[in-house]
Amino acid sequence: MLCLTKVIPSLFPFLVLNELMLSLGVTRRLGHVFGNLLSKLFNIEKETAVSFICGCLFGFPLGTRSVVSLYEKGFISKEEAEKAICFCSNTGPAFIIGVVGVSLCNKKIGICIYFSQILSAILIGLKKRNSTPLFFSKSSPKKDEYFSISKVTKAISDSVLPLLNICAFVCFFSCISGALDNLFSTVGMNEYASFFITGFLEITNGIQIAESYGANFISVFFSAFFVGWSGVSVILQSMSVCSKTNINTKKFIASKLLQGIICAILSVILCKIFKLY
Repeated sequence: MLCLTKVIPSLFPFLVLNELMLSLGVTRRLGHVFGNLLSKLFNIEKETAVSFICGCLFGFPLGTRSVVSLYEKGFISKEEAEKAICFCSNTGPAFIIGVVGVSLCNKKIGICIYFSQILSAILIGLKKRNSTPLFFSKSSPKKDEYFSISKVTKAISDSVLPLLNICAFVCFFSCISGALDNLFSTVGMNEYASFFITGFLEITNGIQIAESYGANFISVFFSAFFVGWSGVSVILQSMSVCSKTNINTKKFIASKLLQGIICAILSVILCKIFKLY
């Protein structure tokens, strides 16, 4: 039910849009218009800068999927793709502000967590700035980069399998979270440990538990960590997107863990500054 009401309506249009943008060369054009600053900041191609923007605006797994699509089409190198997925996979503002903020009884907390996530992603990107040399793509825009119905239908069909893959992960980890919740209740596990483990595995279930705590240090810190880390479910989704290529995801996992910690610390500081709890 979660997939039908939340996942499919919120993700499918953006998956199709991403595929259509790539097939029409829109990503390359947007990169030349908006990518200058981010390209220089992170030492990446301008097209990859657009992937970062997409990840920040539309949420996971679109940032990772956009990077992988650029690599598959020869616009960026393997090394740049491995670097970019470390900071392009982020949680969208609609979820953070609309779900996390509401769960913590204050949308302003959601806004603080969102900007903390973006800042933590930027810090990860800066940390990896000099890890690979800038790759100058040898691919040039194709002559058939024009709009057609066939490209729309192809974008739709190419987006179905990734969407089903996402839904499968969401359903699986929702079942796991439910089973663990019953187990934790039976063995009498510490409620905070149960809260952390649940959110560590699947962000949505973790945020639902945070709602019962209201706005306090623990709920803000854990929720912000879940947002930055994004959950094992989303990590595996991103790894699944990369699995059809030779992109190595070891550094991606370590970077997301670090991003979760940074995001949690920054969120607590911002919420304290603005006296939100």
